[in-house]
Formats: sequence, structure tokens, C-alpha cells
Amino acid sequence: MGMQGVVRQAAGQVAEEDSAAVELALKYAAELDAGGDLVRVGPLLLSALEALQLTPRSRAAKGGDDVGANPLDELRARRSARINNTSAVDTATAGTDA
Repeated sequence: MGMQGVVRQAAGQVAEEDSAAVELALKYAAELDAGGDLVRVGPLLLSALEALQLTPRSRAAKGGDDVGANPLDELRARRSARINNTSAVDTATAGTDA
């Protein structure tokens, strides 16, 4: 399945009033499938997909998709808790198999 097929499949969940944006995304995808310039057309397709909320980042910004916790944020929280003498992890004893 080419890029156009993937976009068509994902666009099945888009509202009818967004059909013009879907058609634009399909045109960009078709151009890429035909060997179009990825550097020129890729950002345009990504922008169209984000406008339709068909990317993980755009759904997360809307609050509809949990893309998971950022590992760096988790490490920062642990460090902050350690500095403040609070527990950022489960206080249950781990690794006591004796």
C-alpha cells in the first residue's frame, strides 16, 4: 500500500466537513507515491495530516491520544523528588528475595 492508500485509510475517521483538507492530503500523498520531492512535499503532507489530527502529536495536543510519558520528564521528577527528600517511586521494597 502506498502513501496515498495509508492516508485514505486514516482519513476514514475524519468529519465530512474536512473533505477538502483530506483531498489535499491525498494529492500530496499521490505526488510522493509518484516519486515526488520528499523534501518539498513531505512537510506539506505532514502539515495537512496535523490539521486533520491524523498524527500522534496533533492528537496528543488535542488531548485525545496519550503518546506516553517522556522518559526525560520522568528522570527530572525523580531527581527533583530525591533532592527534596520525597519518594517519586513506589515505596514497596524491591529485590528482597532472601
